[in-house]
Amino acid sequence: MLETLELQVFPSSYNCISWSEDGEIAVATGEYVQVLTPKPPSGREANGASPHFLANDWHRTRFRANIFTINEWPVMYPQPRDQFSVGAEQSMSTVVSVSWSPPGLVKHRRSVLAVLTTNQVLSIYAYAGTKWTRVAIVNKALESHFGENVNPDTPKTRKTSIRSFTWTPPLIIPAQDQPHPGPESRWGIPFLAITTDANDVAFVQFHTSSGQQASSNILHCELVSVVSLHNAVSYDQKIQPASLFASALRSEIKILSLASGPWLYQAHQIAGSGAEMQEAGSGNDRPYKLSFHAEENKAVPFDPTDELQLTGPVEYVHEIGTRRISIAVGAVAALVTVNLSEDLYRGQAADGDVNSYIFPLSVDCTDPTGYERISGMTVAIQPESKTPVLHLGTIEGHGATKAFVYGGEADEPSRAPWKDQIEDIRERFDIDRDLGGLSVSRIRGLTSVQGIVATAVTLHPGDMVEYRSSAEDRLIILFSTSDGQLTQTEHVPFLRRNTTFSPEFLTKRRDVVLRYILRSGKEAKQALSSKVLYAAACCAIVQSQCLDLLSNAREVLESLASNHGVDLTDEIAKCSEPGSFIDAKPAELLDAANDNVFERCEICGSGIGWDSAQEAQCASGHVFVRCNLTVLAIQEPGISKFCSRCDSEYLDEDLIGTTSERELQPSCKTLSGIFDTCILCNGKFRP
Repeated sequence: MLETLELQVFPSSYNCISWSEDGEIAVATGEYVQVLTPKPPSGREANGASPHFLANDWHRTRFRANIFTINEWPVMYPQPRDQFSVGAEQSMSTVVSVSWSPPGLVKHRRSVLAVLTTNQVLSIYAYAGTKWTRVAIVNKALESHFGENVNPDTPKTRKTSIRSFTWTPPLIIPAQDQPHPGPESRWGIPFLAITTDANDVAFVQFHTSSGQQASSNILHCELVSVVSLHNAVSYDQKIQPASLFASALRSEIKILSLASGPWLYQAHQIAGSGAEMQEAGSGNDRPYKLSFHAEENKAVPFDPTDELQLTGPVEYVHEIGTRRISIAVGAVAALVTVNLSEDLYRGQAADGDVNSYIFPLSVDCTDPTGYERISGMTVAIQPESKTPVLHLGTIEGHGATKAFVYGGEADEPSRAPWKDQIEDIRERFDIDRDLGGLSVSRIRGLTSVQGIVATAVTLHPGDMVEYRSSAEDRLIILFSTSDGQLTQTEHVPFLRRNTTFSPEFLTKRRDVVLRYILRSGKEAKQALSSKVLYAAACCAIVQSQCLDLLSNAREVLESLASNHGVDLTDEIAKCSEPGSFIDAKPAELLDAANDNVFERCEICGSGIGWDSAQEAQCASGHVFVRCNLTVLAIQEPGISKFCSRCDSEYLDEDLIGTTSERELQPSCKTLSGIFDTCILCNGKFRP
């Protein structure tokens, strides 16, 4: 089970925690961002039970997020007071919000971390081998887009200052019956939605410099659509609209919370989003053409009562199969939900398709007026029933949940199952400090991934002025499932460890890669090197029983013999004898082939035979591990990458370019772009 974490940090904001699908937890802690990366468990306990995931089973790193170069954040000279925010300019640039992207943006298809600081600069961070590195600044995309074309009444600095942001769900491009679809079909295209200080909502798309392989961590931001909400934002109707006071308030209205709803797919169009997909010509690098246009959806007739003060945050809840979408909005002492149909979500107005509910948060408090704003909100999906459950917490430590099921939209929220864990920790804190039951807990944020909820909590004395030094800073992170049960590590995908595979399973998984390599070798434009093609053909002879795969291996060997003028008679003959071994080539044949086809031992220079798909042994007895993707021998240290789940070894497409086998780098990059996760367990590679 996942053990409670205690960090010696103090959060710098509410909604301070984010959890990626890769299992990494990020916490906003002042000038720094704390990142927790899980270590995979070693196995089961001696009694066969699932192992405990202890607090020491997390890698803990941090990086400073408030250091910028003059190019990243230019010096702002004195300007009129309406040009920029003095608070943002003079702040310490502490972290106010963190959020992980959907997976697939950077190397090894991992997630990037978006960090917003108080100077209204949004940075994108990725792990670059040894440390977290800033790979993009979203404000630069705003500067490039707006340029000098800014309304004189709207200062440019407000157009390029970011107030809030959110990641959209990945936009999945249809595969169109492709045997090996591209990353846009496997991982999708995530967009970043941001709001500026001038109340503009912009959508940003990211591109990697290396295209499909995503082997580089340098991201390029592109602004794809902008919609202005100047006239859409309303203010208190009790104020006379034409008064000077109303005019002053109108200029101070800011968008503080942002959430992204689901994509609704139609033929050639994604409904409700203004995105349209078209099939591109064969001469283009991408098999699709995506046009994106955002506009305000004015079809939702929601007007809260005058007494209700909406404070955020906002969450979308999509009830699969019901054709209904709900929006949950935080308010002071209440939760507001808006339930609407998918047609209304698309912008098609229809009477009776929207229902609004207001729930006072009096779940575990006798005085609802004592509630403060909601400080954290997340939606977790129950693994068995696939029911979305909304979890929320308030500044005063109260927690509630609400399940969104068909016909139960009006059901009141119930007490959160993880609230008992918070009470147990608060009582221990109270007893240790002899506070007489006057201690309080504050929920600093909620996040969830794959049905598991993480709650960030701080503890405080409630009857005195609190003096706290940095040595006493504590942040507690609790883990729970959506139904309150303890989380078992075997039910957590990024903690599940696969180390044993049957020979039949290994052969089946490896045949998928061999089939792709051998079919590409039959094409007129061979994208793979001859050495990779020869190794794949030999591997098919040694381990495969599939007749069509052996037939492809025969054709590839005949083509190699014709193109390179080498004798492959023995290999071609053994294509009719599955399971045969292939002897190492003599030195004179290796010299004649100019190392373009056959593998050579880097230690002694002798040939390498084929008797196993997992290990390679040269004629002198030197043994090497074979790459699970290219099936080539890994003969040098430091050029491998490993699966984070099963520890399988692969050639690293970036590191191999620094060795004597650098001619194999294009082939490795091509294969890594198609098979970007472990072929055995679908785990991601270690960063």
